[in-house]
Amino acid sequence: MNSQIRLPSPRGTFRVWQRNMTIFRKYWKTIMFPNFVEPLLYLAALGLGLGAFIQEGGIQGGTYVQYIAPGLLASNAMFAASFESTFNTFVKLKIDRIYDAIVTTPVNAEDVVAGEYLWAGTRAALYGTGFLTVLAILGFTLSPEAPLISSFWALLIPPMLLLIGVMFSVMGTLFTSLIQRIDLYAYYFTLVVTPLFLFSGIFFPVENFPAPVPQIAWFTPLYHAVNVCRELATGPSVAVLADIAWILVFTSLLALLPIRFMRRRLIS
Repeated sequence: MNSQIRLPSPRGTFRVWQRNMTIFRKYWKTIMFPNFVEPLLYLAALGLGLGAFIQEGGIQGGTYVQYIAPGLLASNAMFAASFESTFNTFVKLKIDRIYDAIVTTPVNAEDVVAGEYLWAGTRAALYGTGFLTVLAILGFTLSPEAPLISSFWALLIPPMLLLIGVMFSVMGTLFTSLIQRIDLYAYYFTLVVTPLFLFSGIFFPVENFPAPVPQIAWFTPLYHAVNVCRELATGPSVAVLADIAWILVFTSLLALLPIRFMRRRLIS
């Protein structure tokens, strides 16, 4: 195998994505169910339960359900991509040795990692779109003026969920490329994913916290993902461009590190 790192090829990246999609099509009903139901449980327990104690118009001019639903879309993308790029990737790397078999073909290590990025993003977009559809069917409106499904800007949420999924796939793959034991994911989900879920503005505005909490939140990925989904759901302002730019820059700067580390592990 050539030891020189190169950029992934579109053809090889697509083949890895295609392999994952082929498997997903066989088991999608059982695979999607937990990730699909979990945000609905949060929406029901917190949005309808806790929301009953919050006066209408108390948070950014809408109901509590309208406030948390876009954030749950973003967190759903985070969880979907994180599980795909951690446990599933580890199994394919260390247990089933699927990547070892793939790199014996014209598809190389860079294509494998890039294909997994794209697949995790696709999976996040699929889950999020399903959740988005349920919100529309149940009649939850994220904008006081229009139902979610009829909002033009809401149609841009699925592509953004794809991008958000890729971002968290890069993070998860980076952690996967550095560990040797699957039980170490407890640290990643406890110390990274869970704090992001709780302190990124999904359930309450982090701006209400004293300094430096809002400043720290600005440097975290889910904070910007939640901002983008919430802006698209209610009608975006120019400020959303800064959040999208943050996501693009963060993902681009980090994306090559997992490729380097994963290639080194596959060669060794």
